[in-house]
Amino acid sequence: MQVFTRTISSVFGQEKRYVIPLFQRPYVWTEDAQWAPLWDDIVDRAEQELVPQRGDVSPHFLGAIVIQQRKTFGDQLLAHDVIDGQQRLTTFQILLAAFRDIATARSDQNAPWLVMLTKNANALVETEVEQFKVWPTAQDVPQFRLVINSGGRAPIEKVHPAIPHRKRILPRPRMVEAYLYFYSTIEKWLQAGGDANFANRCRALRRVLDRQLQLVSIELDGHEDPQVIFETLNARGVPLLAADLLRNYIFQRAGSNEEQERLHGTYWKRFEEPDNPDAPDGLRFWEMEERLSRARIDLYLLNYLSMKKKQEIAISRLYPEYKSWIEKEPRFPSVEAELQALSGYAGHFHKLLRPDLSTPLGRFAEHLKILDTSTIYPLVLGLLGNPDVPEVERNGIFSDLESFLIRRLVCSRVNKDYRRLFIQHLREFEAKKVFTRDAFHTLLASGTLEAVDWPSDDEFQRAWLQLDAYKALKPAQVKLILRSIEAAQRGPKNEILSNNEDLCIEHVMPQSWQLHWPLPAAVDPKQAEELREEVIHDFGNLTLTTQALNSTISNGPAVNKLPAIAHHSTLLLNRHFQRRSSWTETDIQQRSAVLFDIAKQIWPGP
Repeated sequence: MQVFTRTISSVFGQEKRYVIPLFQRPYVWTEDAQWAPLWDDIVDRAEQELVPQRGDVSPHFLGAIVIQQRKTFGDQLLAHDVIDGQQRLTTFQILLAAFRDIATARSDQNAPWLVMLTKNANALVETEVEQFKVWPTAQDVPQFRLVINSGGRAPIEKVHPAIPHRKRILPRPRMVEAYLYFYSTIEKWLQAGGDANFANRCRALRRVLDRQLQLVSIELDGHEDPQVIFETLNARGVPLLAADLLRNYIFQRAGSNEEQERLHGTYWKRFEEPDNPDAPDGLRFWEMEERLSRARIDLYLLNYLSMKKKQEIAISRLYPEYKSWIEKEPRFPSVEAELQALSGYAGHFHKLLRPDLSTPLGRFAEHLKILDTSTIYPLVLGLLGNPDVPEVERNGIFSDLESFLIRRLVCSRVNKDYRRLFIQHLREFEAKKVFTRDAFHTLLASGTLEAVDWPSDDEFQRAWLQLDAYKALKPAQVKLILRSIEAAQRGPKNEILSNNEDLCIEHVMPQSWQLHWPLPAAVDPKQAEELREEVIHDFGNLTLTTQALNSTISNGPAVNKLPAIAHHSTLLLNRHFQRRSSWTETDIQQRSAVLFDIAKQIWPGP
């Protein structure tokens, strides 16, 4: 290892290339966090350069880069892999390109020097690639080419115009935003002194870039392990995702650059592509955040590794746990097999987060989201990835799992041990090597303690009839239960109830009952009010209506409300209100019992 102090001009002034390994993360720096502070440092020194008879200006330290020379052949340009510091190098190339394009447009004498810092003139072998001083990750190549080759702001804005959206501008590719930021800030500063001082300001800015900005360049020998260095330095700058470290670790073991590129394109590229090609840049499925404010790819890898290791893993320990798992004993015959498994299970995880409601898996996944039970994902991934589990058996297991979860929800069981429980069931299920619904049903029903049990019919009924459902459960969970009861009553001759239908929860006897729903006569008012408050949030008093109907009937009297529900609603759930003009506490309790009989069939017990 050798350590050098280099200026920006010495880093980019030679005919050489800095190659960002394709498996590193894309460009992520932003205006507030990095571009603006960097420009503030630069312009502060440029202003000092404009002061006559100024004293010496101390160099400004910009941080460190870690590089390692890669093998080249024949007339190929000297090239280095960038182990750390890719964000800095890329940013300076964008800044220099913006300055270059402004200087070129004004025929400034510094333009050729800036061209030399942004393009290799001696690219003989692979001109399309070797002409660039920095070569970014695969997903950043299109925007980087555009920024470096555009020649000005107008061509870039033609490709990426500003698109207003709800009082803001939709984001453009990050490098495009960086170029436009530096172009406008540099241009504004250069023009601040008027045309007469434009050339002087260009010279001042050049002197800063040429002499006063310094990087520490850590240059590794061929025998040094770049992964160790990468892991040591990852905490600097914008924090890396666990996925960034894991990706780097995998591809460092993949062999040649050509093999890395092939494997990346075949297996890993899916994690970096936009969820919707027509969506604004940055809306990538695997980068979007889910629970715990974690990127989906980190959560996927956490669940994948938990499934593989059959144990709970803390998100903070994801990378070291994965590395230890791979190195402890041979897991895959090759890196390609490792990536193939990761990519395959990623497809299953995608289906859990973007459910297809026309399939049993999709409906189950949608219900899991509503039940807020992502701790079950390692188990579900294990079932989906096991070719020995027939689809019909797997769907049966999903039905039993939903019953288990719904019953425990209604019975107010705690869910803090779910991850451990479901991983244990997966471990035992695979150990028995009997991959049937009956075998899994036995496991699920084996829990006797309240923390892990599958409530019986008696427990389920008792909880169902006593639960203040509207208060105890989330609205989406109440909707799920009522929708399921509705669906269970529908046969082939009935219309299909769309999951996207805009239905809301309606209290038949309204929560604000005092105006139009008097207490029964000849009954102790206090006792009558207590009974009413006991049942008003029960399942028996809840139904589904459209928002329009809900707004119309609201807190109206029973004589108007009940016929309106019966007349306007096509739900079988609301047939109960036909030919009714009154609705009492006893009616609520009776309907709760009726709904329970249906719920018991939908979600059977152990």
